[in-house]
Amino acid sequence: MRKMTFTSIVSLCMLPILFWSSESQAIPSWGRKYQTSCLMCHSGMPQRNAVGEAFKNNGYRMPSGVEEAFTRQQQVKMGNDEWKKTLGAPVESSFPSFDPLSLAFTGNLISYKAATHTSTGAVSAKKELTYNAPNVASLFFGGSVGEHLTIFGEINGFGGAAVETDKDATITSTVDTPISSNVRAVWQFSPGLNLALGNSFSNVSWNGVGVGGVVNVSGVLPAPATYAEVNFTRGETAGYSLTAGTSMAAKSTTPIVATENNIDDILYLRGKFKLFGAGLLSGANGELGNPYTGLDNQIVIGGGLSYAKNSITGVADPVTKIVPTIGFTGNYTGESLVYGGDIQGIYKDFQVGIAASHDRDLELNNLKVEAGYFMYSWLFAKIAYSDIAYASKKGTYDEHQPTIAPAISAYLSPAVSLTGTYIYYTKERVASGVTNQNTFALAVRASF
Repeated sequence: MRKMTFTSIVSLCMLPILFWSSESQAIPSWGRKYQTSCLMCHSGMPQRNAVGEAFKNNGYRMPSGVEEAFTRQQQVKMGNDEWKKTLGAPVESSFPSFDPLSLAFTGNLISYKAATHTSTGAVSAKKELTYNAPNVASLFFGGSVGEHLTIFGEINGFGGAAVETDKDATITSTVDTPISSNVRAVWQFSPGLNLALGNSFSNVSWNGVGVGGVVNVSGVLPAPATYAEVNFTRGETAGYSLTAGTSMAAKSTTPIVATENNIDDILYLRGKFKLFGAGLLSGANGELGNPYTGLDNQIVIGGGLSYAKNSITGVADPVTKIVPTIGFTGNYTGESLVYGGDIQGIYKDFQVGIAASHDRDLELNNLKVEAGYFMYSWLFAKIAYSDIAYASKKGTYDEHQPTIAPAISAYLSPAVSLTGTYIYYTKERVASGVTNQNTFALAVRASF
């Protein structure tokens, strides 16, 4: 086991291996700013290692007071003392001196859906096997403004395709992916104390776990939409962090009505305590368990809760006449309080995570268990068990439809990754009388 400081980790990573994952969690602009590899902050992207955690907790800046020393593309300073005297106001700031944009392509190369059958054995849906090319582009942006403000995000959904709609004729139609934008603006008051505004990139819903990591409580709690949250972190070794926020109700499928939707539609709290390992603020100042992946041996205990105004309907939009949901949406519609906890552990090449939650009003229990193993530093295998209750689909689907999903990710080059995932339902449906549709997908991600 090797003891390495943050400075030594950064020095090792200052190599000409400029690459970035197409996952939202890795922003290529940081690579240009520090001229370093994404391996400095990520292990099996999108999972963050100890350095990535410290970078996030310090307002997306280098911890331990080394921000200026490790910035390779200097900021353009705006304003000077003469302008300050003339205008009688603070005018000094700085902006990125580089183009803060980057591009990522994603999509399924292979998609497979198994056939489904009715209770009598008749085929209700034939099996499907399709081959594709990456068809969705995402535009990333990010940079530091002055000494305290950091802004980053993505715009995605540029994909589109012409598909044949009539097998007996040459009629085609265009299928467009809706364009969406996600942004996070962070103001750092001091190291470990940040105020964040934005959508989608909340600390609760965006914890850097996915293909390259294991589940935490964010996998079993409703995610905030448009939010304002405060993040407080402490820990030169190990440590703890708290996130408290307020959010407008999710509006992915319903309109926002100004008279009914407010920023306090949803209140949420997320906390975690790292028992041992690298510090949440200092980066790699602890003992690292795996120098090849950058992950340190650790145990992290977390918990969280989300509270929403328990109102399913609001005032209809005057134009669309659609009635929005004020509280939670989707499987949590009609719920007012969801709470849960998780525990994660990492030892050398192995990872395991367990997360569970309970809905107070709907009285539903949700569970996720995931385990991962780095076969090599570039090859990550994972298996997940998931049982998320379908509260809003009673009568059509069974309340519980647990799945097992093995997956494997290969980082073919620093800029390209392949992930194969098979989803298998562990029990048959009863309510609908139609068998489940197991699926397989081989996805590619590439960015620059």
